[in-house]
Amino acid sequence: MTVKSNNKVLSQFAEFLPWVERLKVTAQDVWLKPIAVGKWSVRELLTHIMYWDKNSLDAMVPNMEEGAELSFVDIESHNQEAAVLARSYESLDVLIDDVIQTRKILLALLEQKYDDKTRFRIDNSNYSFKRFVNIFIHHDQHHQQQVEVFLERERSA
Repeated sequence: MTVKSNNKVLSQFAEFLPWVERLKVTAQDVWLKPIAVGKWSVRELLTHIMYWDKNSLDAMVPNMEEGAELSFVDIESHNQEAAVLARSYESLDVLIDDVIQTRKILLALLEQKYDDKTRFRIDNSNYSFKRFVNIFIHHDQHHQQQVEVFLERERSA
């Protein structure tokens, strides 16, 4: 489940893929349970990550060119839309397959467009491809850690 890239940043972004694939086995029994009181379930978290990947695929990466002026979507409403979409998934395996497919398409587009020299602005801040991808690497890692803590708690319960 590895995606090879000569680009270290994109290779790190692809490290999410084998982790999410392993959830097919480890999260099967608990994927609908909130990871903590007032928090999302694994289903909602995975859909949330995929929904951000789709936004990057549709609205952001295709427009990342020298001097471009871009904007992130409204985070709160975007996350709520993802939570609604999550409820349409009745199978963890189907969700994970969709998450993987979306990430692979995004990685392919990034591989094609990525250029360390390209500079653009998002919401009046300066960005490079590296800065943009690193935001989502950290986003992935944040949610992976949440899920890992949750799964460990469930195993020892």
